[in-house]
Amino acid sequence: MNLFHGLTRNYGPNHKDGETNIFHGFADAAFTNANDYKSTTGYVFLAAGGAITWKSKKQMIIAMSSTESEYVTLLEAGCEAFWLRNLYDELGFPQMGPTVIKSDNEGSVILSHNPQFHVWTKHIEIRHHWVRDLVNDKVLDVQSCL
Repeated sequence: MNLFHGLTRNYGPNHKDGETNIFHGFADAAFTNANDYKSTTGYVFLAAGGAITWKSKKQMIIAMSSTESEYVTLLEAGCEAFWLRNLYDELGFPQMGPTVIKSDNEGSVILSHNPQFHVWTKHIEIRHHWVRDLVNDKVLDVQSCL
């Protein structure tokens, strides 16, 4: 017999009834290394007042602008949000509305909603634009936290 079974079987994700957005996230990038010119990606997702997942990692690319660096971070956070949504759905707690991710870079927030800035962002790799697809499909809602 599992000693902990009786202690944990009644526990699960803690949220209020009728709450549509169980978790939300914050994403940021920071230029930290003058030796290799790579930025650091960082994000955190919160649920019920506490962190449920986070990441801090050096980016694999050398960004040509702070907007590109922040946009790459939004993509990383978007991938995590996509995974979390599927996990919560399998646990029986589907997130009804889009997952909110807040960023402090206006350029990356605008870029995630509007592809019209192509002239200034044509150097950004196509794979990083998946975050825009997630926003268009109402899986994510990227907002400014400024």
